Amino acid sequence: MTRKPTTEKLYLDRARRIAQAEEKTAGRKLDPIELVKTVMAKSLRPASIRQYRSALAFAMSAAAKLQPERASVLNAAIALLRDWRSDGATKIKCTSAWKQKTGVSEDLVRIRHRALASRSENADKLVAAMDCIELTGARFVEWPTALFRQSTTAGYAWELVLVNGKYSNGRANGETRTLRWTELPDHFVSQLNFWIAVAKAADAQRRFDTLQDTLESLMRRVAKAQFPRRTEKEHPTLSSARHAAAARFKAAYIAGAKTYEEKLRGLAIVAALLGHATDATATEHYARADGRNVRFPVPMPDALEVARVRQRYSESDLDKDPSPDTSNTDEFV
Repeated sequence: MTRKPTTEKLYLDRARRIAQAEEKTAGRKLDPIELVKTVMAKSLRPASIRQYRSALAFAMSAAAKLQPERASVLNAAIALLRDWRSDGATKIKCTSAWKQKTGVSEDLVRIRHRALASRSENADKLVAAMDCIELTGARFVEWPTALFRQSTTAGYAWELVLVNGKYSNGRANGETRTLRWTELPDHFVSQLNFWIAVAKAADAQRRFDTLQDTLESLMRRVAKAQFPRRTEKEHPTLSSARHAAAARFKAAYIAGAKTYEEKLRGLAIVAALLGHATDATATEHYARADGRNVRFPVPMPDALEVARVRQRYSESDLDKDPSPDTSNTDEFV
């Protein structure tokens, strides 16, 4: 995705405002590393972190080209920004209340139609991302690593291999996960190939954060126009598509369980599909089972990955279907 001159100007303007605000608070001029560390110490939502990171990284990269004598300190500051994530050292809290978890599939359909009816040049990318996330349950950040191919495993037509987004902090079920389908409509095959190509191209150009910001911004605008009477917290987001996938997986593998053993196996399958290290995460922090959306075929995880899932679910919870969590953080996404 090529960044427009208007986008570059917005980044430069935002970076200048950030620097001016922090230097005014500090009462002095801040060098690039001081500025970055000051900003990273703030308690910001993930979307704000991406906006700050993209703007500052772009502005500092441009400054490094214009002022080679300052390139080393600017590049060091950029390196700090690259590692800035919401689950990192800043301990930023983002409640899952910010992610819609009920009735999401119907809302996502409306968002798709509204986006395609708009004049946005990124509407096709947004719809492809939504389709692929709702089909697979993949995190947005996992798509640059995606490998989609015809499956060589007997009984399956297609498979998707992803590097687990939470692997580095020990909350994932292994380094990678594999999803397989016995069949996939041509539409989904095309969407997966298209979206993965978009994600990989953006990542190769170091513009994946920009792509995410762009699509999230478009989705916010479309959601606001589609649901004008709702608050921001009630609007679906890109993360909502992952919750919709989790609800569909639960309906397929857990809701129909007749015995405790079947329930445990279903929980492990859902955990493996979502890349969770334990079988309790989806139950405690994701939407209730919902199998009404039959448009999306349900995948099957690799058997070895199912076996790796750690059992945390207890028998006392067998008959419970907890309400969506509204108090915890992004660490469960």
